[in-house]
Amino acid sequence: MTISETSDHPLLEDPSGAATIEDCRRLLENLPEGVLVHRDGVILLANRVAAQILSLKRSEELTGASILTFFNNDAWKRLLQTIADQPSMTPQFWSAELELTRHDDRAATIDTATGWSLFHDEPVLVTTLRDITQLKRGEEEMRRQANYDTLTGLPNRSLFLDRLHRELIRARRANSRVALMFIDLDRFKWVNDTLGHAAGDELLRETSKRLLACVRKSDTVARLGGDEFTVILPDMARGPYAERVAAEILSRLVLPYSLMGQEAFISGSVGVTVYPDDANDLDSLLKNADTAMYRAKSDGRNAYRFYTPDMHAEAEERVALEKDLHHALERNELVIHYQPIVDLATGRLVGAESFLRWEHPTRGSVSPGTFVRLAEETGLIARITAWTIQTACAQAQAWRQRPDSADFIISVNISCTRCRELSTDDRIPEILQITGLPPSALILEITENILSEDESKAMNMLQHLSRLGVNLWLDDFGTGYSSLSVLKRLPVNGIKIDRTFIPDITADSESGILVQAILSLAKALNRKVIGEGIESLQQADFLRSRGCDMGQGYLFHKPVPAEIFTALLGTVYPLN
Repeated sequence: MTISETSDHPLLEDPSGAATIEDCRRLLENLPEGVLVHRDGVILLANRVAAQILSLKRSEELTGASILTFFNNDAWKRLLQTIADQPSMTPQFWSAELELTRHDDRAATIDTATGWSLFHDEPVLVTTLRDITQLKRGEEEMRRQANYDTLTGLPNRSLFLDRLHRELIRARRANSRVALMFIDLDRFKWVNDTLGHAAGDELLRETSKRLLACVRKSDTVARLGGDEFTVILPDMARGPYAERVAAEILSRLVLPYSLMGQEAFISGSVGVTVYPDDANDLDSLLKNADTAMYRAKSDGRNAYRFYTPDMHAEAEERVALEKDLHHALERNELVIHYQPIVDLATGRLVGAESFLRWEHPTRGSVSPGTFVRLAEETGLIARITAWTIQTACAQAQAWRQRPDSADFIISVNISCTRCRELSTDDRIPEILQITGLPPSALILEITENILSEDESKAMNMLQHLSRLGVNLWLDDFGTGYSSLSVLKRLPVNGIKIDRTFIPDITADSESGILVQAILSLAKALNRKVIGEGIESLQQADFLRSRGCDMGQGYLFHKPVPAEIFTALLGTVYPLN
């Protein structure tokens, strides 16, 4: 309760004493606010509005009653004591907001103003009443909307930043530490795309409950937006607490979720930074936590990482690389190298696998393992992949115009993410139409992890491509735990024996037996087979003699630019 004082008198006086009680009652009934006239704690007069505010039917029910019957709380008692400490008829009144329980047991907030007046020459207290319950609820709702996430009920970005700022000030004064965590959910997009946004919302609500279960009451869990959460751990004199919380968060996030009647599994990536160990200001701590979280993601997800100084340089490098990647296509910095695919029965060059390269003007050759992941994370992958396939298809069609390469085939290796992106706008048929390349001349190499996120969507997309006549080859066959079952389910017409099996096939009996088994399986299922990583005639002969259709590797040639590869067209490699 807050009490304010002013010299303005709240109600009329009757200095002559001429007005009757009825005159006063009529006057009070015409006022828009509730009014109580009381003396020594007893209500002398009240109007209809006051009765309504207190949930009574008639104002007469108030007359003669103790005012403490309705305002029996410490705030009102303190207000009366404040007034009693002043001389009677002090020319001022006192206002206060009072919380009370009405006659019907409903809670209410009442704005009151109390002051002295004369009634038949006797000093009395007059209190005006205004019900501001709905106004207060509206203000509270506005404050809540401004500071709390409507979906999860957690503090939002605004309140999170305010609390972090306050905790840093407190830690600076107390010479203590504050840990800050950034948490990003892995595979949240998959839940939204597959199970729907309602399931995604339920996932976020359940995640907020799990995060709250991992921390103390003095800690703060907030949702920044999307699937990004933060945790503030103040008073970190005991450093290992942050590590325990991070581990507990990961262990809870991987537990199954029941979403819209379906079971779903996700994980989280957690970045942790500590004040003042890592930084002294809020902005730097935010960047550090984000950088550490990104490291956790890049290290395989479902992990937590504490910020280290070397991450800062890596983060700056990543930002610079991302900026350059946005301009790589328009500056013609992306190029394709081609490696020969050879028919092992005849030794004839029949096609090529395409390899994307980024030739940066100052960095030199940038590893695909670096920029492909960056492209996926920044949303550039669909555009880059479309360019790669279209460029490779156009080049293959140009080579097919030569008499010695009329049946030339081109292979493009695409990741799970890229497959999903391309399927959304049906880019493959458009590319084939633009370039004129027959669908049968295009091989798309996929891996079994294409089914790891949205299996039904991936299967529909692959079946669509297969119906178009595009060849689908299962890459890295033999390295995955489910290769055999995947081979049966996927609409692929070829497999590639992973290069890790090839070096030892002539010297190691187990490698040879495994490769022989793969070739026998492929023949039984009527699948074509290509061996990659061939470096010797002995390896090529082993594969050819056991029914392997095609091969590629340094025995024939390393990947080279198109202008160099053109000179290889028509080559027949001696394999005897």
